[in-house]
Parts: sequence; C-alpha cells; structure tokens
Amino acid sequence: MSVAALRPTPISPLLAEARSLVSQGMAMPTTHVADDEIGPAIAELSALEAQLESWRLELLAEADQRELAAREAATGTDAWAAQLTGDTREMLAGGLRLAGLLRDKYAATREAFAAGKLLKAQVKVIVAAAEQAPPEATALQLAEAEAWLVAQGTGSGTRSGRPMNPKRLRQAARQMFRQVDHDLAARHEAILLGREQRHAVRETRLELHDNGDGTYSGKFTIPELHGRLLRSALERLTAPRRLSRDAAGGPVVDESAPGTGAGWNLYEANGVAFLELLEHLPTVGHAANGVTLIVKMGLDELRSGLGVAHLDTGVTITAGEARRLACNAGIIPAVLGGDSVPLDLGRESRLHSYHQRVGLSLIHDSCAITGCERPFAWTEIHHPEPWSEGGPTDLANGLPLCFWHHQRAHDDQFILRHHGPGDWRFHRRR
Repeated sequence: MSVAALRPTPISPLLAEARSLVSQGMAMPTTHVADDEIGPAIAELSALEAQLESWRLELLAEADQRELAAREAATGTDAWAAQLTGDTREMLAGGLRLAGLLRDKYAATREAFAAGKLLKAQVKVIVAAAEQAPPEATALQLAEAEAWLVAQGTGSGTRSGRPMNPKRLRQAARQMFRQVDHDLAARHEAILLGREQRHAVRETRLELHDNGDGTYSGKFTIPELHGRLLRSALERLTAPRRLSRDAAGGPVVDESAPGTGAGWNLYEANGVAFLELLEHLPTVGHAANGVTLIVKMGLDELRSGLGVAHLDTGVTITAGEARRLACNAGIIPAVLGGDSVPLDLGRESRLHSYHQRVGLSLIHDSCAITGCERPFAWTEIHHPEPWSEGGPTDLANGLPLCFWHHQRAHDDQFILRHHGPGDWRFHRRR
C-alpha cells in the first residue's frame, strides 16, 4: 500500500459543509414549507439522522481500534468520548460495543444503517437478537437470518412494504431463523423468550399512592404474559354490550351504564373493569371475592344507607357502599348498636348459600338487568328487599347483578324497578 493511500483525509471541511446546509434549512421558516413537502422532509431527516449516527459509531470504533484514548490518559474509549460529546460513559460503552459488532459480524445491518434505511433502535434489536443465536448456527445461517430481519426492518420484506418499528421488529426477531431451519428457530425463540422473561421479572414493579381525596394513583411494569392476561380480562369485562333489546325485541337503553352518557372513554371503561376485577379475585364463595374485610357500621346506617362505615384497613366509606360490599362473601359486616355492641357478625343467613346461587343460575344466565350481558359467574346476589329491613335470604329475594349494576342498586341516584317477568331496569331518580 502506498504512502499516499495512508495519508489522512481531512474530514473537517465535510462536517463544516454539512453544518452549513443544516443551518440553511433551519433558517427557512417552517411556515414557508409546502404541505406536500413536510412528510417527505421528516422521513428524509430521519434517514439522515440514522446515517449520521452510523458514521459516528464507525468513527467511535475506529478511535477504539487506534487506542486514541490511551494517548490522552483516558480510562477507556467510552470515557474519552464522553468528554467530547457529553453523553454518559454507559451510553457510549453500549454504542462502542454495537459499533464493533456491526464492523466485525453484521454487514447487512451495517450497510442498511449507513444508507439510512434502519434507525439505531432497529439496529440494536437486530444485533441483540442475532447475538442470541444458538451456538450450532453456522455463519451462513446467521447471515441469512440477519438478512431476513433487516428486510423486515427496512420494509422490503414486509407485505405492506412498510418498515417495522422496533417493537414489532423485536417480535419478528423471535422468528428470524424460521426461514433457515425449523429446529434452529425453535431453539432461538426459546433463548430469546427466556432472556426477555428474566429481564421482565427484574423490571416488575408496582407503585401505589394515596392521593388523599378518595382515590389512588399508580403505575406498574409487568411481564408481557401478565400484561396480556390483564388486558384479556379487562377486554372481557368491557365487551358485553349495554345497549340491547328486551324479550319483546324492543331497544333497551341502560341509563346507569358507562358509555351511554357523555364523556365516557375507553380508559374510564377499563378503570371500571379493573375495579370489578379487584372485587372478584379468584376464590370460592358467594361472589368469588378473594379479600376479607370487616365493615363496622351502625344499625341505623345499615338500614338507611346514610352515614359512613369503617373498614378494618382504616378506610372510611359511605354506608351505601358498605351495604353493597356486605353482599360479598369476603366482607364481614359488624353491625353495632347504640353502645357499639356487636349485633351481627356476618350471620350465615345474611348471604345466599352456594345452593341458592346454583338455583338462581338456572333462572338467570347473566346479570338480571335487562340488556346486560355480563355472565352469571361474575354476578353478586343482591337483596331487592333489603336484608337490613327484614328481607329474606331466599330465591325469591335474590337478584344476580354484575359489579356495575350492583353499585347502582346501592346508588341513591337510581332506583331499581321490576317491569315484569325477567325485566329489571334502573331509572334515574328525578
């Protein structure tokens, strides 16, 4: 190789020209850009950003190979570059590793990245998946699997012709060996899923905060499996239609149901479904409630539904809510007389028995409210004639109501009326 070939090529003029062009573009008011040019400009800038990042990583790998950090007594290339860029050492260490892998092993990904066809986030997904290839995979098999995944990321291999975003690409990465070898694909998918599961368990967390205004707020991170289970449960609870027809074929509009009034949205519907889920944690019993609470309230409050009640957890709730909760097997009502003397500690006759529930299931296959399709298994047995007012605990005084409608039965804004055989409806109190 000649000395001329080894002579360094100045890069500063190119960078100065690039900065000048960017400055010219930024100086142009965005209000002057034509409508049909905004979208292509955003796409082009995204591709340009990817190319610049690819170039930066290549220079980072070259600096590491030349050991430029040692010349300035830096502890490593990552620390040396951190002083130049302001990035954290950890971020640059990850970029340095990625740059080395692209240079030494993954040519197809490197070329697509350099051409601006892949974003850095997509490149990280491809390289991470390829690095988890089964040990028995040959270099040729790995190259074929990589090329397939690159095609998914750039859009050249998708049916729609659109590139997969990092989230979809990560899911597709589990199948990257399927086009190469079925056994390799199965082993690779098991490796990736195991790695993801271990990561998900480490990242699992739940935060709950008492807002002090009668509400709780929080956020959580859970594994994909449990997220799917939770979503499936909420979707099943929000799926039954609240607008239906009665036995005569006439339309039924449930005034009390979420979604029938103004202002309801999917998030609010999911919130109500989540409440229903919490009150029906898996167990046996009257209403499949997995939590046992003691509700303390006065006899007068129990009868009238006015006033407040206290849970053994320290929470204060309305008497009407306590009356509703008292219908659940996991709630023990502690009814107190005038001198706080216990009058009733959850008498067995207070709740409908298992056999009575079976009998009611033969009469009702869903919530008893006309038009509600919530299945019977998710209902709570309500006393139309209140037990606190002498109502018996028998089949004639047992009405299966879903979580939402059971709340409305103890809501003083609504009144439950019987319009005929099998026809129960709520009406707003005027």
